[in-house]
Amino acid sequence: MQRFGLKKTIIKVGKLTISFFQGYGQLTIMAFEALWAFRKISQYSQQIVEQFIYIGRRSLPIVSLTSIFLGLALGVQIGTQMSASTPAWIEGGLILRSILLEMGPIIIGLILSGRVASGIASELGAMKVTEQIDALRVLAIDPIEYLVMPRMVAALIAIPVLLVFADAIGIFSGYLSSHFTIHLTWEGFIKGMRHVFDERDVYTSLIKALIFGQVIILFGSFFGINSNRGAKGVGTATTHAVVWSSLEILALDYIISAILFFVW
Repeated sequence: MQRFGLKKTIIKVGKLTISFFQGYGQLTIMAFEALWAFRKISQYSQQIVEQFIYIGRRSLPIVSLTSIFLGLALGVQIGTQMSASTPAWIEGGLILRSILLEMGPIIIGLILSGRVASGIASELGAMKVTEQIDALRVLAIDPIEYLVMPRMVAALIAIPVLLVFADAIGIFSGYLSSHFTIHLTWEGFIKGMRHVFDERDVYTSLIKALIFGQVIILFGSFFGINSNRGAKGVGTATTHAVVWSSLEILALDYIISAILFFVW
């Protein structure tokens, strides 16, 4: 019985592993097809603008609100952990680097995974259920070129812009929180930021935003286009898009940080 149970477990793990690599292979092929479609950007300017509004402008309120509370929480947590012998102005540098290197890109990525990836997966899943994607193929229109590429182009612009707003709002909120927590002055906060500022941190933050944006679009599009029929299939695709894009963002955050640490 134990041998039979172990064999069954190994078979199940093997099937899941094969399914995992097959899925990533299909996702990689779709990514290359979408990148190849970039040569036709000029033909899809209207779709790109529409997706920029959806990804960027409509995400700004929730991104701003999240950044406010992120900065406030960082100011309190860092301020309460500092000893009496530590200069207060150091907190400005800690808040700056925390938001630029990790908190800003990660929060942006996870928030947009919940909003954008789920929205794309549900929209494309509904299009598949109603056979609109099949209709595109009948009309000799490549679904990847028409549905995925404009979203990727829009994300290349929208998500770094959102990150700049989020970082600025988070840093200023961190100052307000630290001011009321440890009575840090604006001059001291600026001194702390100048003390640790490195322009490579800005580049790191923007690189992460660019990559995370493409991950969000690709996973949302992949699970939407490959969703099963029916409402349950669309719901499952939406859930998978959010979960897998979030996991991918967290994994890539470590990989990018490690690579740039050795490069820079």
